[in-house]
Amino acid sequence: MSTRILRVFEAKYRSLTSDIYKFCDALNYEPSWQQRELFDAIMAGYLKIAIRSGQGPGKTRALAVIGLFRLAQRPYSKLVVTAPTMQQCKEAWLGEVTILLRNADPVLQQMFQVTSTTIGVCGQKAKDWGAILRTSATTEGSQGQHREDMDIICDEASGVDRGIIEQYKGTLTNPGGMFIMAGNPNTRDCAFFDCFHLQRHMWKCIHWNAEETPESSWFSHQRNREFVEEYGRDSDAYRIRVLGEFPLQDPNCVMSEEMVMAVMGDPALMQKCVRMGRMGTGEPVRQFGIDFARFGGDESTIFRRSGYHVAEWNRFSHVDPTYIVDKAYHMQLMASWPDTNTWFVPDAGGMGQGIMHRFYQAGKNVVEFHSQGKALKRDFDNRITQAWFHLAKLVRTRNCSLPKDGLLASQLATRRYFTTKKGKLIIESKEDYKKRGYPSPDRADGCVLCFWDSVEATGNVSSQYYSQHAVGSV
Repeated sequence: MSTRILRVFEAKYRSLTSDIYKFCDALNYEPSWQQRELFDAIMAGYLKIAIRSGQGPGKTRALAVIGLFRLAQRPYSKLVVTAPTMQQCKEAWLGEVTILLRNADPVLQQMFQVTSTTIGVCGQKAKDWGAILRTSATTEGSQGQHREDMDIICDEASGVDRGIIEQYKGTLTNPGGMFIMAGNPNTRDCAFFDCFHLQRHMWKCIHWNAEETPESSWFSHQRNREFVEEYGRDSDAYRIRVLGEFPLQDPNCVMSEEMVMAVMGDPALMQKCVRMGRMGTGEPVRQFGIDFARFGGDESTIFRRSGYHVAEWNRFSHVDPTYIVDKAYHMQLMASWPDTNTWFVPDAGGMGQGIMHRFYQAGKNVVEFHSQGKALKRDFDNRITQAWFHLAKLVRTRNCSLPKDGLLASQLATRRYFTTKKGKLIIESKEDYKKRGYPSPDRADGCVLCFWDSVEATGNVSSQYYSQHAVGSV
């Protein structure tokens, strides 16, 4: 039967598989202008595509068209369709395939054989030529899929763990393989968010706003109006479900990316912030924040600020802590900052424990920062949490100027905090942060230390620092 169907298919639709719009005609399906944007990207040859969408533009139906088109286009190819749950795979993507084929040309109806979890092509088993549904709830579903001519469609992508996405990327070894991620932008803490930010240069990014979606048999703008009435136009719910925008801030993140980006690389803000945070002498605060790498893959970072503006920063990998200290001294020398009013705030835990003596021997003004030390305000469980919230306040009120760096922005905007049983705020550990699929937040920590102002008045250096340098409580 497969040979006969292929022969008929070739005779009647020889050009169909070279043009997705002719394939739509065979499905008796007319795509919207938003769906055409995606289909144009397919025809242009993009192989990594990310689509964030409000509810209504018909992303799943468009993905169903693409899945069938790619299978028809490439004999003996394989398609893996994944979503957070099998129910989403079946009821959403496979359900749209069923609707499309119900109205399609009879030859296409014969070409695809749909079961509850697979699609076979031309009488072949799905594993040989066809589509297989896989849940992305565990890594097992993404393993063992290596083969040539394979595509991957990930629906409801914001609900898929970063580790699983990386697993799928590893299986897609064939040069012509396509990877499409699509969904409502429900959260910022996911690989789907990364596609539109840190990894934007690697993906063809498409955005569908449901306010711009034309009325159809499956969509009415009345639903948008109901969202406004129920949640408000400025709510994250409206942003996600209608505008197709990521939420402004995940509920438990210290600061939002929009706020962070607003204080990065702004010349006017820089001039304002240089004049802020002056000491009793009238000169701007001159301070270094230093975070030492704890493991081989981490970064050591140095941030130098004048007033409330980061004037310079550096990052290093696989170098000895003594080199980092020497580099900070060199940055001080090049900036012509005298020792008398220059302050160093290094992370004194971990790798920094054995290097603090270098600051004292050099006669520097040093304030050892102990992340797990006691906070200066009872609202916080430890000192690093207080330092993070202090910078968050500066960011929120636009009273600091940061360097424009995508990874720094990401690290500042994705660090979570929690409330302890005693009602105190505590930031998540570096270990827990990395378990969520992020690199160690070394740039963010170095930046946070650079802006640490409130220092406990104990010891000669700290007492001197506190009297001359502190510019207000957190």
